[in-house]
Amino acid sequence: MSGSDDKTKYQDIKVYQDKKAKAEDFKSSAYTLLLVGILGIAGLILMEAGVLPFHLVGSGKYMTYGVMGTLFVIFIVMGIFSFRSSKQYAQEAETEDDMTDKIKKWALENISAASIKERVIFEDGTPEEVKYFKYFEGIKAAITQEFGALNTSYLEALCEELYAEIFEKDEAFL
Repeated sequence: MSGSDDKTKYQDIKVYQDKKAKAEDFKSSAYTLLLVGILGIAGLILMEAGVLPFHLVGSGKYMTYGVMGTLFVIFIVMGIFSFRSSKQYAQEAETEDDMTDKIKKWALENISAASIKERVIFEDGTPEEVKYFKYFEGIKAAITQEFGALNTSYLEALCEELYAEIFEKDEAFL
């Protein structure tokens, strides 16, 4: 494999963030954007009404109000879109959680440290790091064989969790 092939291979792998966490991120962003947008517009209105002690004068006054008002409206619109995305990810999170539970249940019932060790062949003196990666690949292969192709980053994160659970049971294979 050439160096450029390695770069392409690793560019496709992304750090996995579960859908539930994404939904919470979008929701908190939505609240922040809406709060800043609404408070900003309220501040501009209160400034123009003379309630706040800040006063803009001259011809730049309307340009400032226009630019700031547009900015705050954009914040509100972005907040609304963030809420929509949050709801979408929350629905996807339910599906993902069900799939994760199903895969974990199957894996813990059907995959053991001994079965993974039987699948993987090592030469004498193989370093522990290499064994870890081979065992990890064995878990991935078993899950892929049973459940088909899954999102790469999702599968990697899931196998990380499963590796710890499977090999915790049998410390001899660590």
